[in-house]
Amino acid sequence: MSYAVENWGGGGDRIVLVHGSLGVGAAAFGEQKPLAESFALAVMTRRGYGDTPPIDAVDVLCDAADVVELLGDGAHLVGTSMGGIVAMNAAGRRPDLVRSLTVIEPPAFALASDLAPVRRVAEAMRKHWATADRTKRHAFVTGFLAALEMNMPMPDPLPPPVNAAAGVLVTERPWSVDVPVGAVADAGFPKLVITGGWSEAFDGISGRLADLFNVECHCLQGAGHAVQKVGEPFNALLRRHIASA
Repeated sequence: MSYAVENWGGGGDRIVLVHGSLGVGAAAFGEQKPLAESFALAVMTRRGYGDTPPIDAVDVLCDAADVVELLGDGAHLVGTSMGGIVAMNAAGRRPDLVRSLTVIEPPAFALASDLAPVRRVAEAMRKHWATADRTKRHAFVTGFLAALEMNMPMPDPLPPPVNAAAGVLVTERPWSVDVPVGAVADAGFPKLVITGGWSEAFDGISGRLADLFNVECHCLQGAGHAVQKVGEPFNALLRRHIASA
C-alpha cells in the first residue's frame, strides 16, 4: 500500500483525516484523539510521507484516489491545508461515499486570485520555488513559511519529522493545485469550511470557498494555519457538523 493509516477508536461513524504538507499523519491530528470516544478515526499518512514508499512528486489526484479507498462504504472526511485539496478531489470523485466534508484552510489560490492578498502569497511561493535551493531543507522551509506570511521560527536542524516532510514539500506546487468546486458544491453532503483568522490570504480563500459552497466560513483563532490544533473548539464544531449529516 502506497499510503498508511492509523486507526483510533472503533465505535460510531467513521472519520477520515487527511494531513497537509508539514504536519503529518497522527502528528497533525493529535488534538482530535478525544473524538475516538465517539467515532472511528482513520488518520491517513499520504504517499511519500512517514514510512510510506518514496515518491518523485506529490500528486493530489493519486492521494485523492487513496482517500476514496479509505472511505470504504461511506465516511466523514476532514482535510487540513493540502489535505483539504486532496479531500475535495476525493469528494468530487465519489460524492456518494462522503457523509460530510470539512476543509481547513486549503491552498486553493486559483479560486480567489482576484484578491490582492491571495495573489501576493501565491506569487511569493512561486518565486520561492523558482529560486530556493531545495537541498537545503531548513532554508527551504523557512522561505516557504515566509512566503505564506507565517511567523513560525523553525529550529535548525529541523526536527526529523519536519525534515522528512520537507523532502516531499519541495515537490509540491501549492499555488497551482485545482479542486472540483462544482462537483463538491452540487453534492448533497454537508460542507464545513474553517479558517484560523491569521492570514488575509487564507481567510480570502476560505471565504470564497464557503461562498461557492453556500455555507458559513467558521473562524477558530489560536493555532494559526493548523486550526484543528485548537482542540476542543474544533472538535465541538466538527461534532455538530457531523450531527447535521
